[in-house]
Amino acid sequence: MCSNYQRTKAYRSYVEEFTHIRLPLRFPEPHAAPNLEPQPEVRPTVTAPVFRRLEDGVEMVSARWWLVPWWHKGALKEFKLATFNARAETVAKSRTFRDAFKQRRCLVAAEGWYEWTGEKGQKTKWRFTPKDGEPICFAGIWDRCKTTDAGEIESFTIITQPAGSMLNAYHDRAPVVLRQSEWSTWLDLEADPQPLLGPESIDQFDVAYISGPEVPFRHGV
Repeated sequence: MCSNYQRTKAYRSYVEEFTHIRLPLRFPEPHAAPNLEPQPEVRPTVTAPVFRRLEDGVEMVSARWWLVPWWHKGALKEFKLATFNARAETVAKSRTFRDAFKQRRCLVAAEGWYEWTGEKGQKTKWRFTPKDGEPICFAGIWDRCKTTDAGEIESFTIITQPAGSMLNAYHDRAPVVLRQSEWSTWLDLEADPQPLLGPESIDQFDVAYISGPEVPFRHGV
């Protein structure tokens, strides 16, 4: 599961990263993206930036983290499914996610994520970031839904997969992390995304102690 992640980069960093893979990046107008300032911690239902493919490049848009599928009828507050994560094993077949997985894949801007260990009231918080400092995004899908109370909203979910042997000590799930070289493939709706959903590289991360009762340390996993 991924329920809290970090995104602090400035606009210019994303411009450089997408230019490097020859995908021109289009930014939203300031008044259309009120929550694109750096976010040390992004939580479900918060608005955060995602990247979507255009014919001539990529656009950066602001969307709500908690996917509401296009077929939902009624008020946003009446949508009760927990859809801030989608499982890699079932995302292509799930009624909630399958259309978006096929037609509306996106990259979720992120530099790392958080997990907690320990018993309730004694939780220790950890942050996971790439060992090599290479730019990453999370694999995501997005959707658009017209609600009766919030109007038309665009929302997204982060795809997760089983954690690798070392990350499993912290949680049994981890976000699907895409390296810079994989971004264009994920956004290409003609390409097969399944090879990107394997746990090949998810153990290549540093773990940093953030807070809690355990002795602080930092190490690689």
